[in-house]
Amino acid sequence: MQCPYHEMEMVKEIYEAQIEIDKCPTCRGIWLDPGELESIQKTQEIDYSDKLKAGVNKDAMQYNRDRQLEAEPINCPSCATLMEKHEHNHNSLIVIDFCPSCKGIWLDEGELEALELYYERESLNHPDMTRLQLLMAGFMHLYHRV
Repeated sequence: MQCPYHEMEMVKEIYEAQIEIDKCPTCRGIWLDPGELESIQKTQEIDYSDKLKAGVNKDAMQYNRDRQLEAEPINCPSCATLMEKHEHNHNSLIVIDFCPSCKGIWLDEGELEALELYYERESLNHPDMTRLQLLMAGFMHLYHRV
């Protein structure tokens, strides 16, 4: 599989819970096959407590979100379908590239960690929901479109 930006061969890497992800050695973007992000959210092996204490620069995140949403779409590294850009969960300020065909996800460098931090914060705000339930709520608009 090749990076959609650099046409370099992606490298397999182990993330949390022995989940194998594909990563570009140049831009450090990550390809997640269907179900891999859900599997990552079921575990909590990485301790983000120090980063949770740090403040969030919402202005920078909003600028980055807007810049990404205006950028040209990329082709899916798995099936070559034009991917869709979406702000995950409409309030996370994190843009993901979602393949409507194979349901895979492209994350630019730092976006997987940003998603993990987002769900850590959301789980504090919604203690009645698991991280996986919060994740699935964020994807409902992608999987259940009319």
